[in-house]
Amino acid sequence: MPAEKNQLRLQLPLPVSYDYHSWFRHSGVEDACNRLALWTVHGGRIWLNSESAAGKSHLLRTMAGDHPSIALLDISSDQAHGASLQLVQQWMKMLEEKSFWMLDLKAGAMPLALGHALFHCLERARELQRPVVVAWSGDVATLPPELSSRLLAMEAVTLSPPQDDEGLLQILGNSAGKLQWDIREQVLQSMLTYLPRQLDILVPALKELERLSFEQKHKPGPAWVKQQLTRIAEELHPRLL
Repeated sequence: MPAEKNQLRLQLPLPVSYDYHSWFRHSGVEDACNRLALWTVHGGRIWLNSESAAGKSHLLRTMAGDHPSIALLDISSDQAHGASLQLVQQWMKMLEEKSFWMLDLKAGAMPLALGHALFHCLERARELQRPVVVAWSGDVATLPPELSSRLLAMEAVTLSPPQDDEGLLQILGNSAGKLQWDIREQVLQSMLTYLPRQLDILVPALKELERLSFEQKHKPGPAWVKQQLTRIAEELHPRLL
């Protein structure tokens, strides 16, 4: 009998790639794509926002990868532990050499130190006449007054996720491709049945399914997929079921 072959999985994270090949352009992001394309030529001050996850970070990283003159700063809430002045100094080292600035912040509540640092960063962009895009979604009323006034004075561009299943399936298929996971479309359709149609729930759930499928050496059949998705839904949102 031929020896059984066991697949070995290296514990190395796949490099995350952001490009137009894995970007799904639909009506909810069309205006943003067009406006940012003009921004790389004519500049401006843009506040990129969305009511739910819609691909802001993906779009910024794709554009920054295509334009060497763009500095993209990924700002996490973890940076709020530092003083505002120190944060601004750190950011300027990464921004000042570039002609266009993109600032990508995690959606939701913004720590006070981070808010003050962002305000001073925007002021520095104005002084240096740097075109700037701020990607952030949240309640402006919770921000420091000086920052909220700056954001509201910027040109607001809003993204929204696909409104139909076809668009959501396209994005999930692209996400599976990034994981190098060859998965049947029926599994993706099951995700829309058992989980809310929200990308910030669907995409992490897809990654969890891929991990479990490999660890358990289990081909995703209907019963197994239903069991895992039900559990994921309960963990992500206990009141969904």
